[in-house]
Amino acid sequence: MAPRGKLEKPKIIQPGRARFRWWLTLALLPFMLSGAAWYAYDYGRTSVHFDSSAAAGKVRELERRAGGLQQRVDDLEAERAELRQQVAALERASQIDREAARRVREEIKAIQDERLEMERELAFLRGIVSNNTDRNKLRIQDFKLEATENEDVYRYDFTVSQALSNKADVRGDIRITLVGTRQGKEEALSLGMLTESGMESLKMRFVHFQKLEGLLRLPQGFIASNIRIDIIPDNKKLSRLTETFEWSVGG
Repeated sequence: MAPRGKLEKPKIIQPGRARFRWWLTLALLPFMLSGAAWYAYDYGRTSVHFDSSAAAGKVRELERRAGGLQQRVDDLEAERAELRQQVAALERASQIDREAARRVREEIKAIQDERLEMERELAFLRGIVSNNTDRNKLRIQDFKLEATENEDVYRYDFTVSQALSNKADVRGDIRITLVGTRQGKEEALSLGMLTESGMESLKMRFVHFQKLEGLLRLPQGFIASNIRIDIIPDNKKLSRLTETFEWSVGG
């Protein structure tokens, strides 16, 4: 049973009113969506326009700075190329100076060597033409020792002469003896022990002078101190000659 009380006023609902509102909302929906889309597009267009302007300005600023840096790079490249040219010119000048100095040194050395040779020849000629020279005496001149490419092999060179006024034919033997030490003991080695030929003496035959030269091979462990040369003429009128030279290697 229904409770007792105030009775509610009955509502009159017209048929089809709710359906009308639904259809009205559905009809207005495209316009509402179009408006929202336009608002979003316009807001986005405005925002993008602002950001694009700022970015364009930034790009122009970077391009300006890049242009300045490129100009600086070009200037440095040009300066480096100029410095390279200057360095190359200085190097060429330096090479020319070195080459000129080298040639001058070589010419000076050649002149000095030629002068030394002329002085030796002059001393030699003075010796054989001197009036003070004993006609019966032989002389040893221009003795030299030089190293060779082979270890322990040395070249000797000397001249035997007599007075120019003496026309006699000089013949005889020349003996060479090398004096030194080996293992602390003194030794004297003959020419035959120092040459491959094994000849104990050199033959001489001349009227005014004779130049003699050859090679000496020192035994292993031998330390030379001096070299003795004995001139033994066949002519009894000529005196025998013995001279000792210090073992001093030049060249």
